[in-house]
Amino acid sequence: MRGSTYAELRGPAEADIRRSAPLLTVPIPQQSLERLVEVGLPHLRARARVAWERPQLRSSLFGFGVAARVRGPRNSPIGDARAALEQALAGATEAGVAHAARPRAFGGGRFAPGGSHVDRRWERFGGWEFTVPSLLVAFHDGQASGSLTLRADSAPSPDDVDCFVQETLERSTDGPGALDPGGQSEPASPEGWQQKVAAVLAEIAAGRYQKAVLARPVDVPLPGVDVGAVLSRLADRYPGCFIFKYRSRAGDWLGASPERLASLEDGVLRALCLAGSRPRGGDEAADDRLRDELLSSPKEREEHELVRAAIASSIGPFCLTMAHPSEPAVVRMANIQHLSTPFEGKIRPGASLLDVVASLHPTPAVGGSPRREALEAIDRIEEMDRGWYAGPIGWVDFDGEGEFAVGLRSGLVGAESARLYAGAGIVAGSNPANEYAETETKLRPLRESLAGA
Repeated sequence: MRGSTYAELRGPAEADIRRSAPLLTVPIPQQSLERLVEVGLPHLRARARVAWERPQLRSSLFGFGVAARVRGPRNSPIGDARAALEQALAGATEAGVAHAARPRAFGGGRFAPGGSHVDRRWERFGGWEFTVPSLLVAFHDGQASGSLTLRADSAPSPDDVDCFVQETLERSTDGPGALDPGGQSEPASPEGWQQKVAAVLAEIAAGRYQKAVLARPVDVPLPGVDVGAVLSRLADRYPGCFIFKYRSRAGDWLGASPERLASLEDGVLRALCLAGSRPRGGDEAADDRLRDELLSSPKEREEHELVRAAIASSIGPFCLTMAHPSEPAVVRMANIQHLSTPFEGKIRPGASLLDVVASLHPTPAVGGSPRREALEAIDRIEEMDRGWYAGPIGWVDFDGEGEFAVGLRSGLVGAESARLYAGAGIVAGSNPANEYAETETKLRPLRESLAGA
């Protein structure tokens, strides 16, 4: 994605494109980096515009300020972002930057473009949006590094870099603004949501589709929220998850997703099929019993196979080689366990990670099968704007490699309230009460982290 850059480029329906000098990325001076490290992870988490953490891998990225941003309208699919980013990042150069702190565009997109329900808060996120931070702080294997990305014609002199770093951090606020309640749908009662599940089951029995993932929102009042503390709790309790944050004027989109959508590193493409679940048991024997139930359940295995086959079909055309285990394994998290099948392949020349993301999303794990019929049912029966819930979230570097997760176990957090989301896959044999209980289990990570429990 290298060579003229745009400070801000909007999607096809928005024409105010401003040309500026190419981007230049340089290392943060050591004294500035030491000051940033001293403030501590909770403070960086609270103030960052974007955050991406893999606690189990001892990897954290925090971005501040905006060097460049690209955005598409609500009806624009995330696949449109590749051309916009290539245009925005053309001519970008680096000088002496550590690999861990190399510049990246962080962002994501809607679960589905458009839709018949509109929550005004999600309009500020766009159909998709990517931001290149001005200041990036990276922690990897206990080592800290950092970089500054600026337009080449406005980069500070070496004597002014330290001042610029401090000003960028100081301009970043500690918390999100208040959420705009306008246009949001009211959460259904437990009985009302289970009636929606029953409606999906009736359509599955009639042969209209095989699976649809039905989600529900939960509104949580907050007397004030410390986003840094929330993200710290998520990182401590769910180290195997992708801990993410993306700030807009509408609030902080954050969560702890267990599900990789796709990653690309050194030409190797990886994806994950995560579908079929059971809660964790109260002791080892109960845990193992629930695991065995999961592995032997025809319903859960069928649901997993739908997702596995769809992923293989979606990424196959982009790969020279592709491999995955013949049988799923069980992965355990703090409060839930899932059937899991990893994929790995060598990407074809000319293919990009964003191409793969656009082809994969939404998988049957978060949408349904067949895709078109399931998405129509979700829009019609859920009666809400999912926004970025269950959409792609992640980053791509200036060479087109990167990492995306599915925006699950997530919520839109404001200064005084939050809207959390969770869903369950509905297939023949699903039980509405059990599916509701599953969504309650999936809501726990963020609920408890917001409450400080």
